[in-house]
Amino acid sequence: MKTSETDELNLFLTDKNGNKSWYALYAKPRSEKKLRDRLVEKGITTYLPLQKQLRQWSDRKKWVEEPIFRGYIFVKATEKDFQSILNTPGTVNFVRFGGKPAQVDASQLEAVHRIINYADHYDVDDVDFAKGEKVRIDFGSLKGIEGEWISWRGHKRVAVQIHQLGRLLAVEVPAAHVVKVGHET
Repeated sequence: MKTSETDELNLFLTDKNGNKSWYALYAKPRSEKKLRDRLVEKGITTYLPLQKQLRQWSDRKKWVEEPIFRGYIFVKATEKDFQSILNTPGTVNFVRFGGKPAQVDASQLEAVHRIINYADHYDVDDVDFAKGEKVRIDFGSLKGIEGEWISWRGHKRVAVQIHQLGRLLAVEVPAAHVVKVGHET
């Protein structure tokens, strides 16, 4: 069942009781989509960011959806759900810090969702941003997303990092659409 854009963005809002949080799970290799389906069957809210990639076999080419963060899936759950999640085939374990499952900030997941669903790739103009400087996209469908100015493979981009995974997602945006955090006009 396809959900609307509003439903997809509402996915990241805090639940009314405030007792469910987002967590990252390690998934068995190449089983992220099956794990997502199994968790959904159990009534667990999941988020698995996917991107379309053209794959080539010896006899054909085909567009397939692959996880952006291989080996990870995000779940919105309470501590009572943990055992059921861990007993789901395909689950390896929760991403942990200090021995406890690490919570993932919903705003980071929302930023990833918006980038993969609404970002266009633009050429970036020369700008007066230093590498690592905190910036915010101030125009277009990605307006409000905060990240870090980076240079990657010679391209200047805004990166959004999922701190708990040590992974980042970078998007190219026109320099005119980015402002330094704390220096808005």
